Amino acid sequence: MTPSGKLPSLPLRRIARVLAVLAIALAAGHLVQTLAARKPVHQVQAAAKTPVKIVQLSAGSDDAGLAAARPVQPPARPLAARPTAAPAAPICTTTLDLLQKPGALIGVTLKAPCHDGERVVLRHAGLAVTAKTDVDGKLTTAVPALSIDGTVDVLFADGSIASGNIAVPEVQLLHRFGVQWQGPDAFVLHSFQNGADYGQPGDISPENLGEALTTAGGFLSLVGDASVANPLMAQVYTYPTDLTASADVVVEAAVTGATCGHDLLGETLMSLRGVASANDLTLAMPDCGGIGDFLVLKNLATDMKIAAN
Repeated sequence: MTPSGKLPSLPLRRIARVLAVLAIALAAGHLVQTLAARKPVHQVQAAAKTPVKIVQLSAGSDDAGLAAARPVQPPARPLAARPTAAPAAPICTTTLDLLQKPGALIGVTLKAPCHDGERVVLRHAGLAVTAKTDVDGKLTTAVPALSIDGTVDVLFADGSIASGNIAVPEVQLLHRFGVQWQGPDAFVLHSFQNGADYGQPGDISPENLGEALTTAGGFLSLVGDASVANPLMAQVYTYPTDLTASADVVVEAAVTGATCGHDLLGETLMSLRGVASANDLTLAMPDCGGIGDFLVLKNLATDMKIAAN
């Protein structure tokens, strides 16, 4: 200001320059405020554009990275499995083969795949004994021939029958005597050859069967399977073909807790020159006070002995 208190007069050009500077300063300040207000908005927009998933790519793995970046495809639907064929039904063909064996025995070979582990009954010329097939339905055994016509029947639990036939001409030269029974009603056959006594070498019995490969000295056949239910058992003695040899046949029955006090039922079997026959056998057993004793039947084979002579 001047000493007189008045503002000094300024040239108009200077005043205009000052006003221009002030206008620029005001404009600059307004611009700074505007940018400051807009900056957070730009940051939010930038954050919204950030990728949700980042796939790392390494050198030489472009394909792998691209594969990972591709959308995962759902697994292919497996084809429906073809139904498996039903198991074939077992072949139930039954075969029965017979073979002539030394000593005029009939070898029996049975194959019955649908009768595995089964009780069966073998029948031949009045003889009837039990046997049992194995887990495959097979059975191998032998029975003494009683007739020239060696027919053998096998009876199964369902009532079916398998039959076979084989000629046994050798049986025409033989004499045979046997005894058969069912269950615990056991009989024991002894043949005392050439005057032998119990326990001597000539005593042919279940403890000493004799030689089955030759009929010269006589032998005993034990037939039947006692392990099955309701077993049918038999013992058949073959006389010596040596005409100079003698043989006295007896049948014994032991008095036991299973046999005492009732009748024992059985049958005797005879085969003379290839002709077979059977007769009922009934034996009244003593009461159980006689347990341990034996009943001995000595004349059962007398008729055969007379006929043979």
